[in-house]
Amino acid sequence: MSNNMPLRILLPLTIVTFAVGTDTFVIAGLLPAISQELHVSPTNAGQLVTAFSITFALAAPILGAITGGLRRDTALKLGLIGFIIGNAATALAPTFGLALAARILTALGAS
Repeated sequence: MSNNMPLRILLPLTIVTFAVGTDTFVIAGLLPAISQELHVSPTNAGQLVTAFSITFALAAPILGAITGGLRRDTALKLGLIGFIIGNAATALAPTFGLALAARILTALGAS
């Protein structure tokens, strides 16, 4: 391991990368339950995955540029706050529209 990247920096980045990567696709296995709970078809519930993926893909370079002037730990903390709030909002969403908006917020935090 290089002296430029000590373990205290790599470990949090590894954990966050794992959490974001897992969150991106773990919801796919829950689509039947989500569709039943939110009273939409499984196909429509699949839009939760699509909305996250598209938002993440489009927002990552933009938010990376916007937050480029921040300290990396500050940017990471802000992203994690958005990610956590978005996931909590998704879990508590009473309607599909709110769940979709929460997944977009989660993707922005992940970005």
